[in-house]
Amino acid sequence: MSLESFVTVDIGNSRVHLGRFENFRAAEATSPVSTFSYPTSSIDINGLRDWLNDEELPWFAVSVHRPALASLEAFSKIEPRVTSFQAFGYQQLPIDVTLPAPEKVGADRLAAAVAANYLRDKNRPAIVVDAGTAITVDAISTEGKFVGGAILPGMRTSAKALASQTDALPQIEIHVEDCPQAIGTNTTEAMQSGLFWGSVGAVQETIRRVSAQLGSDSSPQIFFSGGDVHYFAPWMDLEIQTVDHLVLRGVALAAQQHKPS
Repeated sequence: MSLESFVTVDIGNSRVHLGRFENFRAAEATSPVSTFSYPTSSIDINGLRDWLNDEELPWFAVSVHRPALASLEAFSKIEPRVTSFQAFGYQQLPIDVTLPAPEKVGADRLAAAVAANYLRDKNRPAIVVDAGTAITVDAISTEGKFVGGAILPGMRTSAKALASQTDALPQIEIHVEDCPQAIGTNTTEAMQSGLFWGSVGAVQETIRRVSAQLGSDSSPQIFFSGGDVHYFAPWMDLEIQTVDHLVLRGVALAAQQHKPS
C-alpha cells in the first residue's frame, strides 16, 4: 500500500526545506500541508521539534550538501517522531536519466524533474526552472526522460562574486521584490539592475535554447519553482506555470514508490 503521510526534505546549499504530506495523491502531485525551512549552515533543532506534530512519520530526503544531510540524519536518530530516514539518489528517483554520469546530477534537480514529469501533458516535453542559490534550467523529453540542462548563478550568488572579484564594487543586498530600474544612477543601483535584468534575460534565452534543442513538434511546458520564482515569473515573455515546492513534491512521488528494505 502506498504511503500517504510522510515528511520530505530538500537540502540545498543555502537552505533546508521540509514538507509534511498528508493524504498525498500521486496523480496530482499534491502540495505539502505544512512546510518549514532553516539555513543550511546550522540545523534548527528547536524549530524542527516545534514544527513536527504528534504523528510519527518516515522522512525522505534529497541533498546537495553532505554536512547538512549528516546533521539531519543525526537528528532523525534522536527524534522519536521520525520513524525512518532515507536519502534518495538518482537510483531511487522515478525518472530515466539519459546522461553518461547520472550519479553526478544534483538529486534536487532530478526530484524537481520527477514532479514536472507527473504534472506535464504526456504529449509534450517539459522544461523545469528552479530559481535559488543557483538557477537550473532542465529538460524532460516527450518520452519522460531527463536529458540534461543548464546551471546559472542565482542573483545573490552573482552579487557575492562581483564583490569578491573586484576592488571597488561593494557587497549589496538583492531585494528581488523591488524591480529595479534598468538605468541605475549610482553603483548600487547599477549592480541591482544588471543582476536582476541580466538574470531575467539569461533565464529566458536559456529556456529558448533548451526548447529548440529538444526538437519536439510540441512546445515544452515550462515549470518554474524555487525561492525567487515569483520575482522572475512576471518578466518571462513565455507561457509558464509556477509550482511551489516542486522538489518536495518530487521526493514525495519517489517516497510513494519506495519499498523499504
